[in-house]
Amino acid sequence: MQVCNLFFKLLRRNMKTAVIFTAVFLVIAFAISGSSDKSEMFKENRLSVAVIDNDSSEASKALTDFIGSKHELRDAGSDMAEITENLYWESVNYVLIINEGFEQRLTAGETEDLFGEYRVHDDFSTVYMKTVLNEYVKTAQACLAAGSSLTEALQQTSEAVGMNTEVTYSKESSEGSEEFSSSFAVYFQYMPYILISVMLSALGVVLSSLNKKGVRYRTECSAVSPRSVTLQIFAGAAVFVIAVWLIYNIAGMIMYGGIFRGKAWLAALNSLIFTLVSASIAIFVSSFDLEDNVFSVITQILGLGISFLCGVFVPLSVMNSGVISAARFLPAYWYIRANDMLIGREAFSAGSFTGFLLIETGFAVVLLMLTFVVKRSRAHETAA
Repeated sequence: MQVCNLFFKLLRRNMKTAVIFTAVFLVIAFAISGSSDKSEMFKENRLSVAVIDNDSSEASKALTDFIGSKHELRDAGSDMAEITENLYWESVNYVLIINEGFEQRLTAGETEDLFGEYRVHDDFSTVYMKTVLNEYVKTAQACLAAGSSLTEALQQTSEAVGMNTEVTYSKESSEGSEEFSSSFAVYFQYMPYILISVMLSALGVVLSSLNKKGVRYRTECSAVSPRSVTLQIFAGAAVFVIAVWLIYNIAGMIMYGGIFRGKAWLAALNSLIFTLVSASIAIFVSSFDLEDNVFSVITQILGLGISFLCGVFVPLSVMNSGVISAARFLPAYWYIRANDMLIGREAFSAGSFTGFLLIETGFAVVLLMLTFVVKRSRAHETAA
């Protein structure tokens, strides 16, 4: 079992990245699946704003009232020391200074030297307030240019710029079932990304190291037969793949609150097949003569690229038809289709679900066949 021992020795050396991926995935998955109503994600931001009005005109007072309707007005103090202290301790996010002559410049169509400001640094509040003020000034000047009086223009501007837009979070029509709820399905939704990443960063690197010419030549010169070498590497890889799948599904059971029931077992089966697909991807990539540091780049490209294209991060229902057409040629697309069917986003059909699993299996078989072709080609090149 010398080769198998070497496999696990190399695996231990390259497990750091895989462990980091796993830890981050589990933390995020538990946080997302346990989150509350997503409709609460969209809330209007209210800043703590102090206004120093040096113009004391109708226009400056209207602007101050408008800002007060959208944000929380606070007193930042009367001297620079107080203002600086309030900004430093973040009791005030932004201090706006309405310069003297604001109303006169506004009615004249000028946009320079209307405001001053105090801030700690450029951040969200600074950019946001500048955008609002710019929109307010342009709208007011447009109303004045249209023939409205100053009072009418200021009122029209407050109504137009202050108009609230209702944001509705798109919800799926189905919340799943008791045995496979929508909140729990999120766990399996993101699994393709982590499986591809872990297999490439750990299994792929180990197999690539074993395929290096120096290691391969020493192995061929040893007393261990090529068949035994292959079987030992296969055994080590199989143990690692099954262990990874078990770890994620045991973690899933902890999140689930006990042993899986009903459709949850189908989701586990779907994840098992995709674990094999991910291992096949790692085996195929490792058949090329690549440096270890290249795998980190390939991991990100394949992991993120496949996930974005196939509906792991963005629901298939909101994706462009052209992207979906391209995603059909990737295994994660069929994994997501199967997962969507379990949660009720698609009508469940045992035949269709089985078909999705068979397509995923087909990808694994094709990748292993391509690996065999690449290895045979490289062997012929070495012999020549």
